[in-house]
Amino acid sequence: MKGLRRCAAVLLCMALCLAGAWSATMDARVNAVPKSLMDKVFVEPEETLPSVVANLTNGVSGTASRVKVLHDWICNNIAYDTVIFTDKWQEAQDQSYATVLKKKKAVCAGYTNLMCKMCRLAGIEAVGIEGWSKGFAYRGNVDGPTNHAWNAINMGGGRWQLVDVTWDAGFCDWGYFVKHYSTEWLYRTPREFLYSHLPEEDEYQYYKPLVTKEQFVKEPYVPGIFFEKGFSIVKDKSPLYTNVISESCKYEISCTNSNMMLRTQYHPKDNYKNGMSDCLKYVTWIERNGSRVIVDTDVPDKELYRISIIGRDPAMPKRSVFYSVSEMETDFLPVAEKLLAEKKITERELLLFKESFFKAEEQGRYYFLEDLFATERNRAVEKVFKLMDNPADYYDTLLYFDIKASEEYEGFGTDTFRFPILYDPFIQSRRTTKIISPQGGAVKRGEEVHFAVDSKEYRAFAVYLTDGNVKLFEKNAKTGMFELDFTVPDDMEYLEVMGSLDGRVLNGLWEYRVNSVSDHVL
Repeated sequence: MKGLRRCAAVLLCMALCLAGAWSATMDARVNAVPKSLMDKVFVEPEETLPSVVANLTNGVSGTASRVKVLHDWICNNIAYDTVIFTDKWQEAQDQSYATVLKKKKAVCAGYTNLMCKMCRLAGIEAVGIEGWSKGFAYRGNVDGPTNHAWNAINMGGGRWQLVDVTWDAGFCDWGYFVKHYSTEWLYRTPREFLYSHLPEEDEYQYYKPLVTKEQFVKEPYVPGIFFEKGFSIVKDKSPLYTNVISESCKYEISCTNSNMMLRTQYHPKDNYKNGMSDCLKYVTWIERNGSRVIVDTDVPDKELYRISIIGRDPAMPKRSVFYSVSEMETDFLPVAEKLLAEKKITERELLLFKESFFKAEEQGRYYFLEDLFATERNRAVEKVFKLMDNPADYYDTLLYFDIKASEEYEGFGTDTFRFPILYDPFIQSRRTTKIISPQGGAVKRGEEVHFAVDSKEYRAFAVYLTDGNVKLFEKNAKTGMFELDFTVPDDMEYLEVMGSLDGRVLNGLWEYRVNSVSDHVL
């Protein structure tokens, strides 16, 4: 096994792809280490680390519990060394556990070395692994030198499980490290890890049959949270990492978590910020049938596109870990000041809210300063957001893959809306509510359209009119579907369909783009 000093490439996934949200529970023992030990371990690590490990693990039974508290302590105390984003990257070359503790910073090799050392001090067998990962620097091949490092832990009985402390500590957003604890990469099985991590040496796969380099490159990137949330890959039906299509196509994954609300994000792979026109937001469609999740997709032209399947569990709400400067300074901070003036919060709560975010000018963002043990501050932040009526509705990235047209296929066209624009209430009820017609994303002015919806949950549906009134659907006694024949007015740009769960209050569910008669409509 080679040393891990040369692993200096940043492999934390960038915020625009996989940023986490406020989540997970850190072991309370992390915050209970005596201050005298904490002060000393970052100055004299060789002498002090054994005492820190003993303090963390004494009285903790079971390998899994002891490893978690060590994992949590590292995540809470070691930041990613973003010096590698500058021309001073060689300063990060020494990744010994002692140097990492003295600097309180590391790259993947340093996190891995420290985890190995602390496990061994706790009497746990652990190894460091070098290999390739599908992180930020991944370009669809493993032809070059290894670019990442992680750990394997001997759980006993010949069973090994894998841990990536680097990715659980946080993420880098264009050179800024965002502390964000998770357990996404703690105790993933060997096969789950092999969708995103490929060891250089086959023995560290801990899996048979071995996954070859060719297979690793071919398979999609699948993060740990995909498995945490009850998803699984469907052999021969799930997407590859890069998919070449000659017509619209469908991919399938499996999900046993009925709570998950699923969406897709779709953008040109190399132009995330500037390349998303309106029509590209509605290129894909997700259909759920029991545990089956079917993704219908296509490409508008010859560009290479990236599709991300994102999900939110309403039973476990999360907040974003960053907000734009304009959002914070135009919306949140003025509203927080108003809440103080209205005596809905105290001056202390307002101060705690403001101190909880760091403004990064270069990134154009305010980042939440994570401290899982700052109970008073975290409660104040949550109180302010709730009074603002700001929902905790963060979507996690569950899987992504690339897609492009074959040589003979030109795509469906860039001016076409393939599917309707969906609102969260519909996404949450899509297991029980199906749009029968029209299924395309646009209707035409002056055209008579037949609407049909099948729903076991909603009691009424209506089209919202420009004068503020609504046109109600009628329930077909034979089919049980809600139906409406409606002529699209000439003054509409979008046509919104609303639904009511109680038969009284209507809420928006989805909408269609309204085109002129000459426009192409699917």
